[in-house]
Amino acid sequence: MKKKILVVDDSSSNVLLLQNFLEDEGFDIQVANSGREAIKKAQDFMPDLILLDLMMPGINGIDVMHSISKDIPVIMISANKDPQLVAEAKANGIKSYIQKPIDFDEILNEIAIYIK
Repeated sequence: MKKKILVVDDSSSNVLLLQNFLEDEGFDIQVANSGREAIKKAQDFMPDLILLDLMMPGINGIDVMHSISKDIPVIMISANKDPQLVAEAKANGIKSYIQKPIDFDEILNEIAIYIK
């Protein structure tokens, strides 16, 4: 059975890049373009892992973290380099923090840690 990943980003180009890449790697992918949509899809899809953008309008990545199951590992992906935000995200339960632009090898390596 394919492992399930929820990709969350308000940038449709980032979502499409990650979706195509991860599907080619054999994962079952669902996408969300907002924090609100991410919370609903996390409940319905029950992913094995979430790739979550930090900075989104409305409900940001940290707010999403408060609303999803703590059993789902979350890897945050963001262009934001603010160490205070990174620390806040880690304090709220993210497993890893990946800096944009997207490095596909880094993403696969991080996914491999949490999805066996």
